[in-house]
Amino acid sequence: MSIKRRITIGFGVLVAGLLLFFSIFIYQNYESYRKNLIRSRLQRRALGGQLYFQDRMEFHRSSYLTLTDQHEIILNSKNQVLYNSSGPDDYKLTAKLLADAREQEVYFEYHAKPWSAAKEGVALAFKVQGVTYVSVVTAYDLTGRQANENLLFILITGNVILLVIVAFASFWFARRALRPFDGLIRQMDPAAVNDFSFRLKNESQGDEAAYLATSFNELLGRLQTLAISQEHFVSYASHEIRTPLTVVKGVLETSLAYDKHLSDTRQSISKALVRLEGAIELANSLLHLAEVEGLQAEKFQQDINIVDTILDTITYFGEKHPDQHIELRLTDTFTEYSSSVKILGNATLLRTVLNNILENASKYSDSKPIDLLVDLENRQLSVKVTDQGIGIPGSEINDIFLPMMRAANVGNLPGFGLGLTIAKKIIDMHRGTFIVESKKDQGTMVCILLPALPFS
Repeated sequence: MSIKRRITIGFGVLVAGLLLFFSIFIYQNYESYRKNLIRSRLQRRALGGQLYFQDRMEFHRSSYLTLTDQHEIILNSKNQVLYNSSGPDDYKLTAKLLADAREQEVYFEYHAKPWSAAKEGVALAFKVQGVTYVSVVTAYDLTGRQANENLLFILITGNVILLVIVAFASFWFARRALRPFDGLIRQMDPAAVNDFSFRLKNESQGDEAAYLATSFNELLGRLQTLAISQEHFVSYASHEIRTPLTVVKGVLETSLAYDKHLSDTRQSISKALVRLEGAIELANSLLHLAEVEGLQAEKFQQDINIVDTILDTITYFGEKHPDQHIELRLTDTFTEYSSSVKILGNATLLRTVLNNILENASKYSDSKPIDLLVDLENRQLSVKVTDQGIGIPGSEINDIFLPMMRAANVGNLPGFGLGLTIAKKIIDMHRGTFIVESKKDQGTMVCILLPALPFS
């Protein structure tokens, strides 16, 4: 069911319910008013029975002012009829009714021909010269019933007409309100959407349709960037993996065809192993990247000791590169306030980030000293790693986080261009910021900013 139809039906049902409730309220109030009015008139006529004993001429004159099918009966204390009017006597008196009437006024209804609605009556007692009499008056409220039927007809007819008007009005308003969305839907041709350069155009401003179009266009932009990145990734990954495997195959084929001595064979196998190790390292990096992309940020809620994490990374890195000097500096601000803040994250993943950054700093600076500064600023933990290496050309600084992308000035230095990609994704999962500033031949500064939360 379309949204327009649901809005029309929902709005129609709501208005119908309100109209029905209001109509019932009006009808019930009028019916209560009619009953009170006829009861008052019957009561006055029943009390007028006292004139029968005081002034019979006045009593009979007042009989001309009667209601439709009015009938009066006056009975004495022995329930004997003293007066019976000329109207239709269609109500059978009972001893219980007369006994109740002597206690208090009794109002009753009953059905009689030819009327479709009930006739009404009042029975009450009055005393004349110490004797108790009972007066019973019945009548049909023709005027009130006709007004009641007219009111009911008006309410039913009015509700039907109003519901028809409301149905057309609600459908018109629904179409008008959803017109911007209809425009967006007409643009979403499947063939066009397959092209990530496609963008929605929206004429309205500041409404939900404009917000939806903007969000959709932003999503397409991110998908386009992801598609381009995926194309580059597949291209470079397939090339990088195919190259060492081709070399390994060539070395082994050459060895099989030409190596006659064990020493030559061992040398060929050694070359093949070096290439295989590179392929394995690349495969592991790709698997690590896929693993990181599949992680959920909600799982990174562990309180970690950042100093221990940094020291563990430096120790592990020093074991692999004993000749590399790393100068660790903790600012006074960090030393003073580190005990009052906490860092939420995953220590293992953060060690991976720091290790990748230190590996790049060491590799591209020819093992020159590396400066590592830890600070607290603006409720954020700052870890800055600065090297004295070859730097990154300015034209390539924006592509360093793309998978398999390496700067043109790296030469023959080993690597696959995945370290910073993995590090950036891990920091993003920690809701942090990854900043790289570099100039060619002037070194590189890598800064990690992580949220520092106060202890509750």
